[in-house]
Amino acid sequence: MVGENQLLAGRRALSVVDALSRAPEGLSFSKLEVEIGVSAASLSRLLKMLLNEGWIETEQRGRYVVGARTMTLARHLSGHWSEHEIIEPVVKDLAIATGHSACFARFANDSFVLTTKTEMPSSFHFIELYFKHYELHDNGMALTLLAYQEPDIARYLLEEQIGDSDIEEFVARLQMIRRDGHHISREGAVTRIAVPVHQGVGHTVKGVVAIAAINMDPDETDHCLKSVRVAAEEAERRLNNRADLSLRSAGQNSP
Repeated sequence: MVGENQLLAGRRALSVVDALSRAPEGLSFSKLEVEIGVSAASLSRLLKMLLNEGWIETEQRGRYVVGARTMTLARHLSGHWSEHEIIEPVVKDLAIATGHSACFARFANDSFVLTTKTEMPSSFHFIELYFKHYELHDNGMALTLLAYQEPDIARYLLEEQIGDSDIEEFVARLQMIRRDGHHISREGAVTRIAVPVHQGVGHTVKGVVAIAAINMDPDETDHCLKSVRVAAEEAERRLNNRADLSLRSAGQNSP
């Protein structure tokens, strides 16, 4: 009986979203009551749940319209979505799971940029999104990204910043990151844990999922590393699914 009730509630919730998707101007409560064919009490519960989850929203006139989450899903299914939209839920879940600020960063030729971040109130705060950060030798995320670039490129960028004297030490660190498949760095009171995200042809690494914590308890490290690994795998799956969908969409639209 419980399963049947949940199935019925799910169907009714989908009916609400479907009705609103066919009414760009929105629908009032009374119109939805007639459209869906449920009691006012049942409809109130459905609307409250859908509002809380972001599937629907209310506009200034008090009408109900499709929400941002529904619109994002529609763009995903049609192949029109941004990397930020794909990665943001993964980063947010990681921050909540660990209690530490989390982000996704990309390599950008001679720098790196954050494209998504979720900062916890009492935790570390990252650089601004899409701000190019050129200091590659003193940041755990940057070193993780460098570790998966062409060795000649990585060496050249490091030599530009630190000269020849310490280059072999850093090259050895990059090799260790590739061997371990992650990087844990402690920069003063800040602990960073970064895991690469493989994407596209040849599963190249262009991004990392990472957390940064202030005064992290050493006993937390293993648990947090596992959480970052899970998030990186999910980010990889989502990004590669987008690529697959885009290729299929292009094939269907070609003459």
